[in-house]
Amino acid sequence: MNPFRYGQVVSHRDFCSRPLLLQQLINFAESGQNVFLQGERRTGKTSLIFEAVRKLSGYKLLYIDLLEVKTIDDLCRRMITSIVRSERRISFQKKLLSALSHLRPSLSIDPITGFPTVSFDSRIGMKPDTIEGILDLIAELGAKKKLLVAFDEFQDVLNIRESSLALALLRSRIQFQSNITYFFAGSVRNKMNGIFTDPESPFFKSAASLEVGSIDSRTFMPFLRKKFASGKRRISTETVAAVIRMAGNIPGDVQELCACIWDATSAGESITKEHLAAGLNMIFARERKAYEATLINITGQQLRCLVALAKTDSIKTLSSEFLEKTGIHSPSSVQAALKRLVKLKIIYRHQGSYKLANPFFGSWLIWNGY
Repeated sequence: MNPFRYGQVVSHRDFCSRPLLLQQLINFAESGQNVFLQGERRTGKTSLIFEAVRKLSGYKLLYIDLLEVKTIDDLCRRMITSIVRSERRISFQKKLLSALSHLRPSLSIDPITGFPTVSFDSRIGMKPDTIEGILDLIAELGAKKKLLVAFDEFQDVLNIRESSLALALLRSRIQFQSNITYFFAGSVRNKMNGIFTDPESPFFKSAASLEVGSIDSRTFMPFLRKKFASGKRRISTETVAAVIRMAGNIPGDVQELCACIWDATSAGESITKEHLAAGLNMIFARERKAYEATLINITGQQLRCLVALAKTDSIKTLSSEFLEKTGIHSPSSVQAALKRLVKLKIIYRHQGSYKLANPFFGSWLIWNGY
């Protein structure tokens, strides 16, 4: 069985130990300190939260995913759905249905997952004040047991037209729930900073900050080598380091490439650079249509910037050397192209420069001679 896990929450044996971060998060939870976790995509923020809860004694997790949330109604539905799935006591579910009776709720069991689900009259949209009622229900859950609430991709609340009101209503209740710990995870740094460090934001200085970056190679490389060894595959430290570089040092992408390399090899083999190329080609085959769709939606200048970024990450993006690599003479044109690529979520800003959101897309561009 392939031992590498990616694109999902992992814990226990599949979780690569991050002792300092894990202990910090556990300490925050035990002291009742709300936290906002920042880290780029697929760095393991969600898995870190689940592993911390697994190690905490007597805590219950209420996990709410806000990825691409668009409206107040959507926000409320996601919160309610998470509560229903988390709390299966019939008495509480009846109380929830009663509290939301004006929305004409209906409770049922999903025949595939076996999870309880709640639906509402589609003609009735949830209003902003529904947020307060939902948080009151969460407060009731927190009165019965140790509760930790995790909002994932929290920065996407800013997609909501009435985002300022939504944040204000969330904060108005959360600030009084001292017996509940809240974790706010996000992958768009400037937006998360805006929510928690802008004096104009309702959440200004309301949570401690925790940075979740790449896994230390001294920890990650032995973890990956042990995974390969579980299937009698040998891989050198140098080759593992090459895998990590190819995947942009993004933990989720590293595990994806390792999973493909595993599938391209057999027990007893020593993994070489040729196997790395075979694993990368598997990813290209899976994602080719997505890559081609991306190319359709960008201009020639934007593509030149992407290729230049794919070929180096040490050159400043507005330097003369970068302009020479793109073949674009105007710094303002490069800046406009980069800004558009960020908006399309193809690249992101990182420590004063830009990186591809998907490092394998960059490798594919180079592989195909762009």
